[in-house]
Amino acid sequence: MIYPMAAMVLLTFYVALRMFKARVSAIKSGQVPIEHFRTYATPTDQLPAMMVYTQRCYNNLLEMPILFYAACLTAMVTQLTGTLMLVLAWLYVACRIAQATLHLRGKVRWRMRSFFASVVCLLAMWGVLVGAALAR
Repeated sequence: MIYPMAAMVLLTFYVALRMFKARVSAIKSGQVPIEHFRTYATPTDQLPAMMVYTQRCYNNLLEMPILFYAACLTAMVTQLTGTLMLVLAWLYVACRIAQATLHLRGKVRWRMRSFFASVVCLLAMWGVLVGAALAR
């Protein structure tokens, strides 16, 4: 379970780097004044699209994946790291990679589908964990 979690961590750091580069680029090109980062008060429609995409993608990687990390850690502690959990974890990671890639490209329809697929994987992981707890 550590490898799927590590893959999610790497994805999060990758998107954080992309976000940083988008911000630096926006400042250097004069599209966004550096003062924006003091209060973040600039309306979104006045910011470069790539800056908005990367910020939102990064935020997404700090929301639902918390439940993924919790499921993986719970599986490790309870020794429920069998093939099913491992497959579900890697499917979750694959869906989140697809979702992040589409998010950074501004593709909404397929991004929503990959997000929904990741939610199904996560729900299945928690279903396995709760089912195993009830069976004990």
